[in-house]
Amino acid sequence: MSKLTLILIFCLLLLAACETRVTVQEGTQVHMLTVQGSAEFEVFPDDIASVTVRVETKAPTAQEAQAQNAQVSDAVTKALSSHGVSGSSVETTGYYVQQIREWDYSRQKTVDSGYQVTNTLQVSSSELDGIGRLLDAIVQAGGLVDHVSFELSDARESEVKTEALRQASRHAREKAEVLATASNVRLGKAVSISEQSFNIMPYRAYDMVPVAMEAKAETAVSPRDVQVSVQVSVSYEII
Repeated sequence: MSKLTLILIFCLLLLAACETRVTVQEGTQVHMLTVQGSAEFEVFPDDIASVTVRVETKAPTAQEAQAQNAQVSDAVTKALSSHGVSGSSVETTGYYVQQIREWDYSRQKTVDSGYQVTNTLQVSSSELDGIGRLLDAIVQAGGLVDHVSFELSDARESEVKTEALRQASRHAREKAEVLATASNVRLGKAVSISEQSFNIMPYRAYDMVPVAMEAKAETAVSPRDVQVSVQVSVSYEII
């Protein structure tokens, strides 16, 4: 028998073996039960108050509006610094210059009414107990407070997510056991597990403070619980 013939026979044997394995895999059918598990709870914020601050100025010209905005923004920054907020905790998230156009009813047409400059700052403070004093200082310096949200530190968020996933997985197992019992089948091992969603919703505690507000007493803002929710999908083998 020639060497070429031996090689051809060997290749045919390998091909036959591959075809046999594919047939075996296709003939194996796994019956599964897929369920969704969820968990929702609240936790107290442990780290940061995030404050959205706006400085708005209006003037006949864009240059005047910008100059006024720079003055007020500087006053707000100094007020933040005097309350322990460093420059690294203040981030400019928006700066807009726009022409103001208003409807003139007497003339029945749109007229130019000057310019408005808006400077938006995101301020982070770890002094949760003193957040009311900080808001008062911002307003007295000429700023607007859109809202305050209380958040979790990275370490605390990691702990919370682990616990949420644990609870959601238990919930999925309980649902699967109920369905299996009702269907007169037994659950096997989990063959597929995936996280569908994980959400942390900070509590917004403060809405829109007018610039001209005269604070007679310190603004009272107390941290409240942060809402946590998670959903998982688990597939179990049915045996």
